[in-house]
Amino acid sequence: MAERRLGRTGLQVSEVGCGGFQFTGEFGVPKQEALEIIQAALDAGINYFDTAPMYGFGESEELLGRGLSGFDKRPVVVSGKVGWLDRTVVRAAGDDAYTDRQAIVRIVEHSLWLLRRDKLDVVMIHEPEWAQWKIDGSTGDSVVLSTLEDLKKAGIVGAIGVGGQDLAVNTALVETGRIDVVLTFMHYDLAVQDARDALLPAAERHDVGVILGGPYRQGALASKATDRIAEMRKNGVYPWGFDERVLNRLDAIYALSDRVGMSLTELGLRYLLSDVRVSSIIPGPRKVDELHKNLEYASKGPLEPELVAEIDRIGRT
Repeated sequence: MAERRLGRTGLQVSEVGCGGFQFTGEFGVPKQEALEIIQAALDAGINYFDTAPMYGFGESEELLGRGLSGFDKRPVVVSGKVGWLDRTVVRAAGDDAYTDRQAIVRIVEHSLWLLRRDKLDVVMIHEPEWAQWKIDGSTGDSVVLSTLEDLKKAGIVGAIGVGGQDLAVNTALVETGRIDVVLTFMHYDLAVQDARDALLPAAERHDVGVILGGPYRQGALASKATDRIAEMRKNGVYPWGFDERVLNRLDAIYALSDRVGMSLTELGLRYLLSDVRVSSIIPGPRKVDELHKNLEYASKGPLEPELVAEIDRIGRT
């Protein structure tokens, strides 16, 4: 497994990581299967794992802690988060927890306990666009950021990140110079490449590591979602991340996949690996076989420049 530099953190991370969002009971994944996914990832050389307290109400963190326990063959990088506090150990405090230093520290400490670690390599502010955080978008000033900065000075947190759905907010916070890592979700894949307009250039200016989440657009780029697309068009109801422009691009990407004889998942993963500014891509496998397929595709390396250019053209339509 090839590794890439995670910006100014000094960490080297596998170019394909393991996202912990989906390997919990919420997605029907048995615990033993989740542990086997983690072991298969380690066996394959993956050293970057991403999780969050809200994933399975802590189940993802617990499983990852068990799966990594005792592994000492090489360093493992774990990124966690603070956010979605109604799904965490401080949920009884309500929205007040978002601006409560003690609550934020408690969340980090609970994550460390579940993960069986003394330090979190990266902690991201989860959905920093949420008003509850009361973050000043131009400076980053907020209780959560100052608390994480103090934890970083204390050696409990290695690097500070942001991970959310609002591309503009992520970009603005990167521009403050106070962020080490950014995770963007569904803003860079075969159908949508909005992250390249402002976020990636900002990350490059500030030497911020870039993680791509949701590379298969909620399954629409894992296999052909023709029935789902037809239903959206019929009802005129589009979930977040989809609109008529995106659906038209999906049609074109499906046709391209057929023409070149390459599965959507292979096409998508190798396309993203073609961008050297990306530190790691984190699909969320639910089965060991899914993980193995991702690794097989990654081993083939980036796509040919001509195919990358064709996908780029589709993304501009």
